[in-house]
Amino acid sequence: MKRLFLTFTMTMICIGVIMAQEQDTIGIEVVKSRDFRMFGEEWHYEKYEDKTWSLTTEGGAIDMEGKKKRRHERSLNLDLGINTWLENDAAPQVKPWGSWMVGINYQHQYKLGKNFSLNPAIGVNWFNFKFEDRNLIAQRGADGILFEQFEDGEGTKSKITSSYVNLSFIPTFHAANGKFRVGVGPYAGFRLGGRGKFVFEDESGSRNKTFDRNNMFANNYRYGVRLALGVGGTDFFFNYDLNEYFQKDKGPRVNAISFGIIL
Repeated sequence: MKRLFLTFTMTMICIGVIMAQEQDTIGIEVVKSRDFRMFGEEWHYEKYEDKTWSLTTEGGAIDMEGKKKRRHERSLNLDLGINTWLENDAAPQVKPWGSWMVGINYQHQYKLGKNFSLNPAIGVNWFNFKFEDRNLIAQRGADGILFEQFEDGEGTKSKITSSYVNLSFIPTFHAANGKFRVGVGPYAGFRLGGRGKFVFEDESGSRNKTFDRNNMFANNYRYGVRLALGVGGTDFFFNYDLNEYFQKDKGPRVNAISFGIIL
């Protein structure tokens, strides 16, 4: 009776798994196999390259498929890179080193077959635009942002910053061997904050910091295109804002660009 109950239970489990998982393992490479004896029967176990597995009796009476690899995965990613802007003659030049872009993204990955996935994400990013001219101070004027030369000492750092909450949606292609990935898709964001910072040494050599804690006329919204590229175990990103960084007629006409590595 005990043996009959165990056989019945195993059979019901097998039927339930087969009904829930309908992936065909024909033509998929076997990466592991094993033969063993259980309940007085000979069993054969196989594991496949797509993470599924099968378990069969010697007579083929039971054929049980293993659980598929999850089609829905979640991850917390960190964007770490450099940001700059496509400038015109009226815009100050941005210094790449020190103009860091940091982003934190909570991403879902929905797999559509072996080679494609959809990757929506929500996150927050911080822009830092550090100016090449360290004596150039950015100030918020009544009608727009002003860039003026500082004359009461020697500037050591001048920058403006802003932060955004973003949504992105990146369709992605995956190579069969998993060593190459490329995705392109849109993103949009809403500004959370922004400020200006200027560091200088006065005539006595003392180091001073000044902050303009008002938004420096950065646009309240941003939208653009994101490229995500993965090679081996390393992933890179490239973001290009299609709209201008500053509000209309409040600053120079520039578009923000950021690029770097995804951790």
